[in-house]
Amino acid sequence: MNEPPRHHVLPKEFRTWFEKRGFTGEMDIDQFCVEMERAHHEAIHGGGNWKLGRQWPGEWNRMIMEALQEAEVAAGRMLTRNEVLDIVAYRRRER
Repeated sequence: MNEPPRHHVLPKEFRTWFEKRGFTGEMDIDQFCVEMERAHHEAIHGGGNWKLGRQWPGEWNRMIMEALQEAEVAAGRMLTRNEVLDIVAYRRRER
């Protein structure tokens, strides 16, 4: 039986960005995933073309990275791991 896909809450293409903020080892970004139905997962990734999936308004990866980068600019420093998690949790509740 196939396992449902796991979607990264912390975008994989920004792994290095997250590692610099403490997401390593047991707290690496692979630990922050949600399971979803295969069809939904494929749809949000543009049906296999992830670039298409990034074009819709409110797309998660683009939205969360904009929010995190804006928070860093406002703070004038690199966010801590806990600050990143607080922002991500807040944004997930908003959805």
